[in-house]
Amino acid sequence: MTARNTKIFLNGRFVPENEATVSVFDRCFLYGDGIFEGVAVWERAPFRLQPHLDRMKEGLAYLRIANPYDDDGWAALIEQTIAENDMEDGYLRIQISRGEGISSIKWEPRLLRKPEPNVTIIPIVGFKDYYKGLIAEKMESGLRAVMLSRPRVPSASVPSGTKHCNYLNSVLGAIEVTSSQADIGIAVDREGFVTEGIAYNVFAVKNGHLVTAPLNRDLLPGITRSVVIEIAKAEGYEVIEDVFDAFTLAAADEVFICSTLELAVPVVEISGRKIGHGEPGPASRKFGKLLIETMAREAAVWRTARQDKRLSA
Repeated sequence: MTARNTKIFLNGRFVPENEATVSVFDRCFLYGDGIFEGVAVWERAPFRLQPHLDRMKEGLAYLRIANPYDDDGWAALIEQTIAENDMEDGYLRIQISRGEGISSIKWEPRLLRKPEPNVTIIPIVGFKDYYKGLIAEKMESGLRAVMLSRPRVPSASVPSGTKHCNYLNSVLGAIEVTSSQADIGIAVDREGFVTEGIAYNVFAVKNGHLVTAPLNRDLLPGITRSVVIEIAKAEGYEVIEDVFDAFTLAAADEVFICSTLELAVPVVEISGRKIGHGEPGPASRKFGKLLIETMAREAAVWRTARQDKRLSA
């Protein structure tokens, strides 16, 4: 599907991409005052939609933004978005802003120009070929990472447990990655402990154990992160969620990242230092393969459940 044929959901209706516009007074545009989620679509099904909705609800509640739909409403809307765009696979960005208003101080609904949230779902159609290409290439070569000089924003300032729209920290990290001619960037917190990447969680494999940063270290509780942990435990790995520094990460047997967009991809170099033998290891390859198998299996379950729901309606 070409961009001009993409159907964007915007405030209750589907519109062509070139007609999908929001006000210059939109609070996300002005202040990053909103929440978003990125949901993978695999074999015409959203992957792990409920955890995404749960995380979104928690973020909206914390920001005191009204949730415009209940879980069933969101599921139906996501299903319709997939159908409207004939999505076999892809990515959905769900974004909810507080509404519209010019003042950063006057956020209360009674003082806003438009107190109702602006709700947008942007579909990116056709990621399976991208995934196949990524896996075919990066599972063989791996990613080169750089440790970022700028720490992640602490949760004491802006809550890292929710996917808010304030992404300047990540943008600055991306600029540093590009300037370093690396593929990805890995951040630490203000005490020097590894947190996450720019938009992905980080795992290390050491002596047969899977190690990742705990959720209280200024990182997003990634949905794919939780799936990887489930898979690891099912495969008999001990999963350790504990603090570790850049030295420990560089000394790992294997390192990989995971996210909705990247799935699970090995990292073979960090700031010029080879990880393990400098090539993708067996655990990283295994998790990439098992993650895709999990997505395919759960897609079939989703389609069956939605069909049963329609038949019983």
